[in-house]
Amino acid sequence: MRKPFLLCTLMLMQAILLLTGQVGFAQDRISAAQRIPADTLLYFSVPDVEQFGEQWSKSSMGQITHDEAFADMKKDLVELIEKYSQKFEEETDLSLDQVMGIPSREISLAFVKTSDGKLGGVAFMDYGESGEILEKILTKTADALDKKGAQRSINSAEGTKITVYSFGDDDADAGPVKVPLAKKFAYFLKDKTLVVSNDDKILESVLSKWDGQNQDSLANKKEYQYIQQKCSEPGAPAVMQWYMNPIGTLQTVLGIASRANPQVAMVQGFLPALGITNLKAVGGTSYLATENFDSISRTFTFVELPTSGIISMFKCPAVAQQPPEWVSDKVSSYYSINWGIESAYDSIETLFDGFQGRPGALAAIVDQLADKPDGPKIHIKKDIVDNLSGRVQVATEIIDGEQIDLTKLSGQFTVALGLKNSDAFQKIISSLTARDDFPGQAREFQGTTLYEIPGAVLNTPTDAAFCIAENQLFVANDVKQIERVLRKDRGVGSLLNSADYKRISETFPEKTSIITYQNSDAQIHALYEMLLKNRSAVDIEGVDLGKMPSFEVIQKYLPISGGYTVPDDQGFLTSTFTVKKSSR
Repeated sequence: MRKPFLLCTLMLMQAILLLTGQVGFAQDRISAAQRIPADTLLYFSVPDVEQFGEQWSKSSMGQITHDEAFADMKKDLVELIEKYSQKFEEETDLSLDQVMGIPSREISLAFVKTSDGKLGGVAFMDYGESGEILEKILTKTADALDKKGAQRSINSAEGTKITVYSFGDDDADAGPVKVPLAKKFAYFLKDKTLVVSNDDKILESVLSKWDGQNQDSLANKKEYQYIQQKCSEPGAPAVMQWYMNPIGTLQTVLGIASRANPQVAMVQGFLPALGITNLKAVGGTSYLATENFDSISRTFTFVELPTSGIISMFKCPAVAQQPPEWVSDKVSSYYSINWGIESAYDSIETLFDGFQGRPGALAAIVDQLADKPDGPKIHIKKDIVDNLSGRVQVATEIIDGEQIDLTKLSGQFTVALGLKNSDAFQKIISSLTARDDFPGQAREFQGTTLYEIPGAVLNTPTDAAFCIAENQLFVANDVKQIERVLRKDRGVGSLLNSADYKRISETFPEKTSIITYQNSDAQIHALYEMLLKNRSAVDIEGVDLGKMPSFEVIQKYLPISGGYTVPDDQGFLTSTFTVKKSSR
């Protein structure tokens, strides 16, 4: 009885796995986005499965499986797959290759709000010439559902037969409210496409838009179109696209929960006041093995202007930025953000005052804290917020080959906060560290006062430290990192001048809100060595981890990655990409 369910589950898992790949929009055929409603909450699509496979094979991760160093390991995996493939065929009369070969072109998944306010899912799969195999799977699934006592009915819409299986009373939701889905399984076949849903009304809606001309479709929604246009890559086929209406999803979930608990409806009432209802959509596309990059992933956040509340807290104006000299070329990652801290504080103040129902409420509290007789006599707004430039930089370094303890995989990090007035901030630091309850000690290093906090106090393996230098407040979880920053002769190269960073940054716009760089070799090396060291404790049937090649074989396939974020008239765009080491 469970075997046909296994087949159905396998198909869905296959769809989900393929979706984690990455989408282009084929103009010569109708896409799923043209057949689902404009108010769709979530949408994933791989428009061409075969194209995805081709691009994947050209990428670094695809090529690593063809390396001769993996020959013995591959042999074991092939034998294991063949073993279970034979079992699968004996139980189902279908080969695993036949089932896995069903998807032909597009495969997609969407979640929408149903007519009765629940969440509904709908999946599309082009099956090409595999109709006979698919029919066998559907027949076996039908037999299993019948044995389970499901009620089968046949509906018709737009001249197409819809098969519906119902499971019990759809309104009998007992216990705590979750996110109820309609208790149905429905599908239809049309134009070599399988469409499956948990609500036959959704399928009827899909069929009403089947010719792709309906204006009330996701593909015709302005936010969706804008996102796709901003995330396009000329001359490269996208291998995945996705779209989400985050606030619509949240409102739907809250609406469902409020049926059992009316107080939840109060939360919905706060959303406009928080300003988050201006967040209209988030979506993006991904590409593999393009002319210049191993992979590209673009995400656009669509915001309705003007913004207020929470959204305004995350404004990051675009400026010219690059790694300073103190950032070593040995870093595992580097992030630089230009945060609009003043507008963020103003937004917090406006929200707080609004909920308190009186202007100046937050300012009064901040003044009181600054005037407390036993306090540090520091004014949060005037002494701290007004003195921060908003530039935030984070550099992380992992010592390759040494840190194989999971607790150390985060590496040694250095955070630098830009300051407007270093002298004024130094007075604040001196005041705080002069208190009897300060757990660290101050010392001079290279002409700068360095404040060190013992690891025993923080329960960390290294002593942390902070200081003010170069118009920045430096904080590190290892005092050696601060000392390296302060040395006049740092003894290492700069990230700014490294070949890896130059390849990544050459496509950065002149002004950005955020820039990122990552070389994960050391971190992956640590995890890899840990796995090999403890391979006796890892029991995977038919797989001998002792046949894994040395890390050097894998390392050459690990790409260097980077990215940037820039503001836009309708939100902001984030673009991340990787480059192959072999092409440097």
